[in-house]
Amino acid sequence: MFRLPIVILSLCLSTFCWGQSSIRELKFKAQSNKEQGDYLEASLYFDSILQRDSSILDVLNDYSDVLIQSKNFYKAKIIIEKLTLLDNKHKTEPNSSLKLGLIYKQLGDYEKAINTFSNIISNKIKVDFPSIYNKANREVESCNWAIENLKDTLKYTLNKIHGIASKDSEFGHSVIGSQLIISSLKCANCDTINGFLSENYTNKLYAVNKNTGKNLKEIKSLNSTVKHSANGSFNHDKTKFYYSSCSTKTNKCKILVSNYKKGVWSIPDTLFGEINSSEATYTMPATGKINNTEYLFFCSDNKNSLGGLDVFYGQISDKLIDQVKPITYINTVEDEISPFFDDSSSTLYFSSSWHNGYGGFDLFKTQFQQDIENEILNLGIPFNSSNNDTYLIKDSSIFFVTSNRNHNSINKSCCSDIYVFKPIIQKNIDTISMVTKIDSSNQLIVQLGISNHLKNISTLEQLIPVSLYFHNDMPNPNTLDSVTHVNYLETYIDYNKLLPLYQFKYSQGTTGNQNELSKKEITSFFTNELQNGKKELDDFLEILEVELKNGASFDLIFKGFASPLSLSYYNKILSKRRISSVRNYIGFYKNGALLKYMIAENDKDARLQVKEEPFGEYKTDKNVSDNPNDTKNSIYSKKAALERKVEIIGFKIR
Repeated sequence: MFRLPIVILSLCLSTFCWGQSSIRELKFKAQSNKEQGDYLEASLYFDSILQRDSSILDVLNDYSDVLIQSKNFYKAKIIIEKLTLLDNKHKTEPNSSLKLGLIYKQLGDYEKAINTFSNIISNKIKVDFPSIYNKANREVESCNWAIENLKDTLKYTLNKIHGIASKDSEFGHSVIGSQLIISSLKCANCDTINGFLSENYTNKLYAVNKNTGKNLKEIKSLNSTVKHSANGSFNHDKTKFYYSSCSTKTNKCKILVSNYKKGVWSIPDTLFGEINSSEATYTMPATGKINNTEYLFFCSDNKNSLGGLDVFYGQISDKLIDQVKPITYINTVEDEISPFFDDSSSTLYFSSSWHNGYGGFDLFKTQFQQDIENEILNLGIPFNSSNNDTYLIKDSSIFFVTSNRNHNSINKSCCSDIYVFKPIIQKNIDTISMVTKIDSSNQLIVQLGISNHLKNISTLEQLIPVSLYFHNDMPNPNTLDSVTHVNYLETYIDYNKLLPLYQFKYSQGTTGNQNELSKKEITSFFTNELQNGKKELDDFLEILEVELKNGASFDLIFKGFASPLSLSYYNKILSKRRISSVRNYIGFYKNGALLKYMIAENDKDARLQVKEEPFGEYKTDKNVSDNPNDTKNSIYSKKAALERKVEIIGFKIR
């Protein structure tokens, strides 16, 4: 298997006349298409069945599998939620609940995922369903890890390579000079009248400009009309290219090698030795040089695999691969895929669906030493997301990653695009020569010193994060607007006036010392958090104004947070609205001193931009009440007040 799974793309299909077909006939056609990998046509048959009878359990179950294979997670969630409600046996047959929890995780709804996995564990299924029980336990830990590690590292920018981003799926594999070697899944012979089969789709290798995504050229000598070609990797001196060749019928893969010289590819040969047996798949090759010896890293589901695809490595001797070993400490009962070895740092990168991650496949790294177990590290955000993140390639300081996040189609997670990750480099102004007139003798002294710019940047960094707090559902309560005309200053003044109300509400039901302690706790929040946050914002903007006047351009990175009192989707809107109010405050700061930088259009002028990253309630304190009838704790407590905020979490100098 050269990718997991083969993505079936959205096509324009004609309307089928199934009105006269029986449910039995429709089920047969749906199952046939499902078995052949024709997931979209199978979906149409399943839809037709459910329009007649929406409570057929086996149809709901099979339909959910089809939707998951197509990565249509939003629709799959609806189908599985219905299935678990209808199926009275799901407490003893928890596979549907497991699928639902994994879908919640793929959609980034970690709290719901944890609740679903926890329910599976509490149903005491360990004996009857040990694999599902173990997976649920693993996912509870993974989701808790994800919640604790959601904060963006802010060290890299990411962008799609738009020249090649399309309705199809693209996968990044290797870099040589100015070219990126990719593969793409395209339909070779689609019949829009009768639907399509997965065998019409062929994955082929291409070369494309790595910077622009332009000049896409098929590498014809490596491709086949009857097999998929993908997953390529050059050796250390760029003279050999290893790649996967996979049967469209059996999904079994072998690793081939082609000699490369000045843009010319030789006829490929099959590798042999301890590799490429007919009983297993061998795929996703990546080369690495360790102590002047070349090794081939690859994935296989052979007899030494712990489960699914695992990562192996073996020594390269011409076309022979021997001394093959599994990398046991990274391999798990699920898939580990798309290895990449960085010779310069002896770092092995790979993707896994088992280790602690944000959802689907995450990218990991480990310092690789033969026969030594080293720490496995998740690459974090933005490299990873709640979707599938695979095929990391390192090209000097730049990374390429293949991800199915935010695809340009109705089903946003259906298909993969290639993203480029570039490190954020701060603009440093060189040390300035300052000329100072000393006295009437007109003597001039040249003072060379540390740039004020560097001092200012250091001060800005120390102020981060700047936290700004809001009263419940403010501004513009009970609306679905994501922007507001309200200035943060207005909300701040109104919030300060509520101190007596907060003291009264939070101390209700207490007496004596406890009553006094409750009031002091609230007073400390108003003084140390609410009022100090406003002061830090003004200090931050004062320094920012100086730097803008000196010609520097800034992106301010905001995140909005909200208490768990409302649903997640509303909290995201509310967070955006709060960021909007702070943007308004920045625009009116010192009678509009910063406004000209916010509306500047000329790239040569200093510019100030606010970048929004609304966050919702994912990182809320689990001890904060979400009970609307318990306003003492869900609104007026210090814990609840601390959750309702906007933060400047970073800045980039352009």
